This record gives sequence, C-alpha cells and structure tokens, in this order.
Amino acid sequence: MIKFWRLLSISIVAAVCLGLMLVPAALAPEVASAQTGNVGIEVVPDVTKVGYDEDFSVDIRIIDTVDQDIAAWTVYLEFNTTLMHVTGIDPCTTLPTGDASDDIPGYPKWDNTTGVLEHQSGTLVGEPYVSTSFDVMTVHFRSNNVPGIGSLGFANISPIYRTWVEDGSALPVLNWTVVVDGTVKVGEPPAISVSPNSLAFNAIEGGENPPAQTLEICNSESGTLDWSLTDNAGWLSEAPTSGSLDADECEDVTVSVDVTGMEVGDYSATITITGSDEVQVPVNLHIESAAPVEPANLSASSLSISPQQVEPGEEVTISINVANIGGETGSYNAILYINEVVEDNQTVSVAAGTSKNVIFTVSKSKAGVYDVSVTGQSGQFEVVSDDWVDGGGLGTGGIIAIVVAVIVLIVALFFILRRTRGEA
Repeated sequence: MIKFWRLLSISIVAAVCLGLMLVPAALAPEVASAQTGNVGIEVVPDVTKVGYDEDFSVDIRIIDTVDQDIAAWTVYLEFNTTLMHVTGIDPCTTLPTGDASDDIPGYPKWDNTTGVLEHQSGTLVGEPYVSTSFDVMTVHFRSNNVPGIGSLGFANISPIYRTWVEDGSALPVLNWTVVVDGTVKVGEPPAISVSPNSLAFNAIEGGENPPAQTLEICNSESGTLDWSLTDNAGWLSEAPTSGSLDADECEDVTVSVDVTGMEVGDYSATITITGSDEVQVPVNLHIESAAPVEPANLSASSLSISPQQVEPGEEVTISINVANIGGETGSYNAILYINEVVEDNQTVSVAAGTSKNVIFTVSKSKAGVYDVSVTGQSGQFEVVSDDWVDGGGLGTGGIIAIVVAVIVLIVALFFILRRTRGEA
C-alpha cells in the first residue's frame, strides 16, 4: 500500500489545488517546474465501433517516451451512459518493473448512472518507479440498444477530481504532450456486403477450366461479423468458406469452377453467405462447343531444278516445297514426271502450319532437253553430249564425223572428174 509519507504528499498537493480553486483568478498553470518529459495518457483503441448490446473493451495506457519516473496515477474517465455501460475493470497487477501495483483500497470503481469510472494506483514505496509506457487498466463495456457516437474522455472535474500522473518527486506531471480520448460508435449490428454482386464464367467444352475469380466479403457495419458460405453446385468451389470480420474489414474468397465432363450449355448456381444476415450471390456458367478444327490444306510451290545443264549420267536435284495451311496434319503425294512419264513419287506428312521440301534425284545418259513436272509445277534441264568439250571444241565423235564427211566428199569428186573425162 502507498505508505503514509506518500499519502501525505498527495493530500498536500490536493489541498493546495483546492485552495487555488477558492482564490479567484489565482489558479497557477498546471505545470511542474522540474518536469519537461514527454508523458501522456490515452485510450486504446481511440475509436471503437460496436453493434447493439455488444461487449467491447478499451485499454487505458500511460505514454512515457523519455523514461520519466512515474510513481502514481489517478484516472477519471467519463463515458456516455445512453450508449454504453461499464461491466468490469481489470487493473494492472504486475508493473513493467516486475513488481505488483499498489492500488488504493476501493479502486477501481465506476458509476453507470453518472458515467464516471475511477482508478488510483502507483508503485510500492521502496520499489523502482515505472519509466516506460504501459497499460494501467482494461475497461470492459457493453453497448446499449441505442445508436450514436459517444466519447471516452479523461476528466478534469476539479483540481482534485481529475486524471493525473505523479512523478518520483510526488509532483504531478501535467505538461503532457500526449492526451488521446476515445470515441465509441454504436450502430447497427454487423452486416454482410459483397463485391461483385454476381459472378459469370465462360468455358469451352472439353477445354481447360476458366480462371478463378475473387469475391470480396465485408462487414459494412459495426461489431464482429462471423460468416460462412455454402453453394448448391458440384462444379463450384470456394476458399475460404468461413471467417471473422471486424467493422469495415473485408476478406477475399477465391471462387473456382471445374468443367470436367460438362456438356455445352448454360448453368447457374448460388453462393449463400450467412452471418448476422444472409446474402446470396448468383453464379452463371456458360459452356460453348469447341471451335471446329479446319482440315489439312496442302499445296506445292517453289519448284527447283539444279543444275539445269549436265553431262550424261550426272545427277540433277529436283525439289518442291509442300505447305500445310490447314488445322490438322495431312499427307501429300508428290509425283515427278519427266517428259510426261512418271519418274518417281514421294508421300510426305506435313503438320498444320508447317512445310516440307520433297527432293528427287535423277540422272539421264542421253543428251537432250528434259521436261520436268511436279504437282503442276514445271521446268527443264538439259543433258549435253560429251562430244563437245568445254569451251565449244570438238570431241572424238566430232572428229570422226568430219573425217567421214571428207572421205565422202573425195569419192564424190572422183566420180565427177571421171565422168567429165569420159565425155571429153
């Protein structure tokens, strides 16, 4: 308990303050000359939203940001009895120093008629002072069945009946830089709101599941909303399916659809969210038939003949490009004609959207010009006799032909000359 010397010091301070009240215009500023610390007191949370007939709690906290020595404290808190009433107070029993708090007998106490609660406590004599921020008590309220906004304000009823904090020299620390009163908003019970109000999915028969969508569930009013949801369709699923939301708090729910084995058509379902009330979210699913796949569409082009002039027996490469612009793999039979006679054929498989080169290799021993035709594409190559040497010279065959021609010419001249002499 606070021992005699501390009680005496508190009484002296109180008497001085009361005397100042009785002297008109003589009340000195409420600042202890030796104290410049950043000390204050606040209601946590400073804003509380509740529904009707709902229990809630706030903490009364001393704020000490500069390690000010705090020895004792008195709290007067006024509240609106129309909107709320106190159901209990839990004072701090163990201080941040590890020691027990020293409560004045009969405190804490409250009056739900006048709307004032009080608490007086401190550190035990001889024990360390508190030099940090801490909660001095938790106040339990219950809202009434009346809407409105009420304050939880630290009272300064008089120099004696007021909220104050005493430092280690038994002087009140009144130059607070932190003073936060509280506000309680009593409103309607928790209410469910959702966004969007409906969901729509589109899928293709036999295809992949459509992308999942998000449904936002919110508590649009006061209090705590405990919600859960269900649906009435096997192809529909959600996660999570339950939760708890404070006032103005929201949570995302992932909604998924499984179209495995489902046929073309329109389907509907309902997600039902239950809490303080019930909200239904319609869900529509449209499954359409898969787009028909275009058949293979093959065509040949770009005939190539190389080289176009060869000697007998030399190979000629003939190629043509086969393209498939259809939607399925197709086969193509390329037929090679030489001088309108089938020379060779090849069958190739061409995947959709691709092309392949079909290559033929031929050789001819007989000199001449050869007409080439492959799937409507035409060209030529020439086989040149080896009697002609490079550069246009004569070969062996050419020389023999000339010798024969000369002999024939000589024989002819012989007969002509002979006939001429006979006639003479």
